[in-house]
Amino acid sequence: MEVFCSNEINNLLNVNPSAAEWLRLLQWLHVSGLALYFFDRLRSLQLLDSLPPAIHAELEQALADNTLRSAAFLEETLRLNHAFQDEDILYANLKGITLCPFSVPRMELRSQLDLDFLVDPACAERAHAVLERCGYRLHAVSGKSMEFKTPGRSNPRLSDLYRVTPHRSVELHLEPEGSQRLHRVEWIQREGVSIPSLSPIDHYLGQALHLFKHIRGEFTRLSWFLEFRHHTQVRKPEAAFWTDLLSRLQEDKKTALGYGIAAATSQELLDEFVPSCVSAVTGPLLSPATRYWIAHYGRTALLTDFPGSKLYLLLEEELTRKEDFAGRPLRVALLPRRLPPAIHCKPEQDSLAARLYRLRQQIPYIFFRLRFHLVEGARYIMASMQWRQVLSGSVR
Repeated sequence: MEVFCSNEINNLLNVNPSAAEWLRLLQWLHVSGLALYFFDRLRSLQLLDSLPPAIHAELEQALADNTLRSAAFLEETLRLNHAFQDEDILYANLKGITLCPFSVPRMELRSQLDLDFLVDPACAERAHAVLERCGYRLHAVSGKSMEFKTPGRSNPRLSDLYRVTPHRSVELHLEPEGSQRLHRVEWIQREGVSIPSLSPIDHYLGQALHLFKHIRGEFTRLSWFLEFRHHTQVRKPEAAFWTDLLSRLQEDKKTALGYGIAAATSQELLDEFVPSCVSAVTGPLLSPATRYWIAHYGRTALLTDFPGSKLYLLLEEELTRKEDFAGRPLRVALLPRRLPPAIHCKPEQDSLAARLYRLRQQIPYIFFRLRFHLVEGARYIMASMQWRQVLSGSVR
């Protein structure tokens, strides 16, 4: 995407990073979802020859693998759509293939991890049964979301990020009570198949609120900011779209605030791209403390390597205290009382050897998460001291 400007890329390439630095950078690009966008931008600028041969070859192979993976995701998406439609389930596709072309110019550039569907609560049991028949098993439930996985490793390895693997993950999100999104769906064509997608306004707002949700969490993929920016830029000439969006934002203050934080954070990381008429409505909703967090902590929190940072808790305190957003208690967020979820799904035919294998895989992951909570918890405590001084001083 054009946000990778030629000057910044030239500056990077002219620094002549060492092999070790290239490997660290490449891992960060993979995890952030930016690697293939970066590679595509280099190609458009005719700068691929500036890459070290090994890095060039790895990115080229990743693009080839992800092209096949995207085709496999498309095939699976259409299979599940057929199954849902055969059962007369009221649903809509979220993200995934509906992001192209507004948010993603070509699907093979996007690193996709799972499939998402919005489902009417009255159809939840039937949707669950459909996924069971399609080979999925319920893995976890969180609020109004259900996560289903095929047997095997739940958390993909970085080496499998772009490859076609037999393991799939699907999330069903139950439509909140009183929402009309499923009654405003638009039917779009993919490979000659009609599938339901959210209306243009619901789609765009959903993308912004998805960003807002992850800004309030430990880790956010930077590619989501890039895709949100691309969607905004593509829609800019559509005056009626922005008129309808402003009407929706003026009706719902919480949605407007969530959009405003997502937009302001995106522009802090990238550039100014949100239409001024929209910023004029959402900007005043951001408190001085929220603006301060975006300007002074947002970049640090969001550019941190995986598994992320706990600096989001500073913003979370402000939102739960002043804006009445629901959130986890601070104590639980700092050091959860439960063990992390299993990285392997339990197979139908379990055995002692399989259980021991899963345990050997799980123990290092538990210590990995424990180290994250201890290190980032200490970092948060130090930052919170400065934060409270700011709140009691210049920012009111």
